[in-house]
Amino acid sequence: MTDLATIPLLKQLDDAHLPVFAVRLADWLHADLNKSEESVPDFTESRAKALLRAAGVVDDPTLHDFTRLVEGNSTAVRLALNDLLQETGLVEDEEVAALVTASAAISETDTAVAWLSLSIAAHAWKSGYPLYQLDPASPPGEYSPAGQLIKRAATFLRQQIQRSATERDKLGKKLAYDPGDGTPSLESMPNSQPIAPVPPHYRPPIPVRYPEVSRETLHVDENENKGSNEQNAVTRNAPLTITSDDIPPANQRPVRMPEIRIRADQVPPGRQSRPAQPRPQPSSSGENLGTAVRQRFSRDKEPLRSTKLRVIVQDVQDGPGLYGIQVQVRCQGIKAHVAGTTNREGVFLCELPVRVRTGLTYDVDVTWPRDLGGEVERKSVTLNVDRTEFKLPFFRRLP
Repeated sequence: MTDLATIPLLKQLDDAHLPVFAVRLADWLHADLNKSEESVPDFTESRAKALLRAAGVVDDPTLHDFTRLVEGNSTAVRLALNDLLQETGLVEDEEVAALVTASAAISETDTAVAWLSLSIAAHAWKSGYPLYQLDPASPPGEYSPAGQLIKRAATFLRQQIQRSATERDKLGKKLAYDPGDGTPSLESMPNSQPIAPVPPHYRPPIPVRYPEVSRETLHVDENENKGSNEQNAVTRNAPLTITSDDIPPANQRPVRMPEIRIRADQVPPGRQSRPAQPRPQPSSSGENLGTAVRQRFSRDKEPLRSTKLRVIVQDVQDGPGLYGIQVQVRCQGIKAHVAGTTNREGVFLCELPVRVRTGLTYDVDVTWPRDLGGEVERKSVTLNVDRTEFKLPFFRRLP
């Protein structure tokens, strides 16, 4: 839990102004993400609820539990806003900080918060996704950018209801409103008499005579430097000249020194060059996969072409890649395979043959290290010649 996430809630907003800030934040997000040249529908709470149900990421009991939690519990509201600002990165935005300051000065506090539309809009702001493209009538796919942001919004809702009461009380004390840390307003400051400035902050208008510019201290003698200029006069020698005798003739050849030769008896013992050791050759099973696939499907009249498969291995989705993860690519019915490890970016790239019209399906196995479970995860992907490269991601957990 960072300080940036706690500063707006701790020092400026009390429990009564938290709903005001949530409503103003939702209006700001909707105005930023739900604008288009054409007329688009408003992203209301009912539209957000229908979108969550259509995507199948949350059920009705979860929605009812979350609604009961945030309706009568100010601590739950404070924790929910804190988690939402921290997960989406809104806490670092300057306009959000201005919304917090403006919400603290509003006297009207009887407002209802649309939590479902607020959570989806906040995660859409993090991904840069427009809200008018989220349509409950055509829910997005599970692994599409829109489907991922809806899944993260549902994870945020479940996180709030899964937190225990003891943990909620401990976090609530850390994020509690502290009026002593806030800056007092002009109306709350007491009236007092102005304080007269005193030295050294105030210099009286009294003329001061400095010794470095005083007439009694500095004296200029006009005849002081005349003799020194005559003694330090610069002497000039004869100018440099280059004659034809100084230039060598054009037909003169350069002098060549004898060749340098090193005999074996001149080399001290222990310095002889060692023969280069042969480098280890990679396994030939990967090289034979393309040959085996072509031999297997050579009976068909359908020709084969090559395409690339990029396997991306990550610990968290859209996070940094994992280095040195074992990857193995197989084709059903063929004993040969392609195997290797990911590079420092977590990428394993291979080139595979596919059929031109019907494509070809490959099985990709990723062996996770022991600290991540030590399991072997398999995914199947069908490659075709419509694209020159296919990407297949592997990740252990969602952000």
